[in-house]
Amino acid sequence: MYSARFSAFTTPCEIQITVNTQKEGDEILSFLLPKIEHLQRAYSFYEPTSQLYAINHRTCDSLTLSKELSTILTLARFYTNITQGAFDIALAGTLKQAYQAPTLDEYHACHAALSPYASSSSFTVEGTTLHFSNPYTKLDLGGIVKEYAVDQTITWLQKLGINAALVNFGGDIAAYGMCEKERWRIGIQDPKNPDINITSVELNDASLCTSGHSKRYSCIEAQPFSHIIVPSLTSVSPIFQQISIIAPTTVDAGIWSTALLVNPLLNVPEHIFKVSEILIER
Repeated sequence: MYSARFSAFTTPCEIQITVNTQKEGDEILSFLLPKIEHLQRAYSFYEPTSQLYAINHRTCDSLTLSKELSTILTLARFYTNITQGAFDIALAGTLKQAYQAPTLDEYHACHAALSPYASSSSFTVEGTTLHFSNPYTKLDLGGIVKEYAVDQTITWLQKLGINAALVNFGGDIAAYGMCEKERWRIGIQDPKNPDINITSVELNDASLCTSGHSKRYSCIEAQPFSHIIVPSLTSVSPIFQQISIIAPTTVDAGIWSTALLVNPLLNVPEHIFKVSEILIER
């Protein structure tokens, strides 16, 4: 079993694949890394040369997209619809500015001013044309592009003839084939104690994603704010600290684990399996 570790999307990553020699594994890794780096750079919120940065700093309402970005945005809009807005790349992108405010008063003022534009209803995608209804809406692909990169990596490995692999980008995990004649066994961390697993699952031709409020947050005047942004108009109070989902694709697993944190009352499709949940302590 060939194993390689590297960093991408600001998080530790690991790939395990079945190959015959170390050289074969190194060659496959050399093939994959530029493709993964492309996805990271092309769709970064902060990278000035990224396609997404150009969108968010646009000077006109209509822009021409690459075919890949058009596909990603269309996919994101699909998930916004089926999660009833619990997952929304325009919500996350537009309200980022509010969470950078130095004071709570400025946060509330900025949040109120931007909220009318923080919705995917503010943009449309037709073919490779992206159109906005206002100059204020911004997009953030942080909730989909890493998961998309995992799925793409699996596809690339399958096309290379690899018959078993595990791809883990910061806890967004996909696996296919068998690990030494057994299913891949993955532990799910306790958010309070990362050295302990609360449970483990077996993966085979499926993906596992865990979303939670504990690891990534910002503070304004000592008040913590989760990196998962909740729609202002939601009437549902979050009840989960962490949720883990198994699904056919990493995009599916990642988006539904996040969406259920935002709105635990969502109707979940039959192919989505909740394997672990931790309640918020009140």
